[in-house]
Amino acid sequence: MLRLWCIVMCGFQASRRSASIFTWPAVCGACWLLLAPGAMTSPAAMADDSEVHFDVPAIVVAEPIDPSLVRRPMMGGSFVRLRIPVSAYVPAGNRDAIVEYSVEFRSPSETLRVVDFWPRNEVYSDVAGTISVESAEQRQGTLKLSGSAGMEPIARGSLAGEYRTEASKREKFERIPPAQSLTSSGTIARGYGVFFKFRPGPSPDLEGARDVAILAEVPAGWRADTIHVAISVTGKSSFGSGLLRQSQMWMTVHQEGDLAAAARARRFVTQERELRALAASRAEEIKDKSLPTVLHKIGAALEIVQPRIPTDYLSHVIFGPRNQYLEGGAHRLPMDLRIAILDYWDARESLMRLAHPQQSSDPSVVRKAALHAEQQQSTQVLLSDAR
Repeated sequence: MLRLWCIVMCGFQASRRSASIFTWPAVCGACWLLLAPGAMTSPAAMADDSEVHFDVPAIVVAEPIDPSLVRRPMMGGSFVRLRIPVSAYVPAGNRDAIVEYSVEFRSPSETLRVVDFWPRNEVYSDVAGTISVESAEQRQGTLKLSGSAGMEPIARGSLAGEYRTEASKREKFERIPPAQSLTSSGTIARGYGVFFKFRPGPSPDLEGARDVAILAEVPAGWRADTIHVAISVTGKSSFGSGLLRQSQMWMTVHQEGDLAAAARARRFVTQERELRALAASRAEEIKDKSLPTVLHKIGAALEIVQPRIPTDYLSHVIFGPRNQYLEGGAHRLPMDLRIAILDYWDARESLMRLAHPQQSSDPSVVRKAALHAEQQQSTQVLLSDAR
């Protein structure tokens, strides 16, 4: 309703010929102050202290497993085990509001085929053991008959009878007590990912660390890879029940004992951390370039103008394919941030090459090499524009 009023007032002031040159900007400026993100939000709602935070290791070592110990069919690769601690920080005010949170691990390159995982489905009950149930049923029936007849004064007689039946039934058995789901898990992405859902048990607190393990098969010659981690929280809020928070992150894995692969994984983690820090330090500058004038800010608040730089550009840069967003508003980003993005993509591609064994005779590898060459060419064009 407020947005509609602002649109009408701005249009009315713009159409008035007699309006002062200062009237229309003043009205629209007031609308922007009312509709700007965070203008109507209280400081408590804007604080991050009340949010739920999650964490997984940036680097996980893939432990080789002897195939003779795994009774599962293989596809010509080798088995590795990933042991991953998942940590959750839940503020005191949200501990009773969370219904469950789920964690998804997915292999974007489809090089880690999930063979087994832990924990499996777990349930709990407030009752220890089984419940004894005993029932008894008893039935009784009685029938009485009596009659008399007489023919005075010659004769007189009477008749009386009684019939009684009784039956009883007794049953006794043990019943499993009702149980509630504590942990559920299963595969996703056609077997190249796995999910875990955790719910509060007898203790309603979900805070702390929980260990999960994944047994995966990797292709021959596999050395390292990236795993996409997506975490979502479901619970209750003042608006009802639903999704409270979502987050995503990269997790790198490398073969145990492979020092060169571990070095590439550390370089990728370092490049991502530096990119995020640089983007945070340039946030105000990017905001000004995204909405350079008051009219742009008003149009964005009214949702009739798109920012010149997408607000979620960093998420697309980190988790999306290369050059997805640098073709749009990338030339408006600060030069040092553009260079940091290119360095991040180079580190990610360098790590991903260790997940795919180089086989020049494979046609798919040839196509990927051609695509990589095309991306390198577009990167050179982008660097030339930056200079």
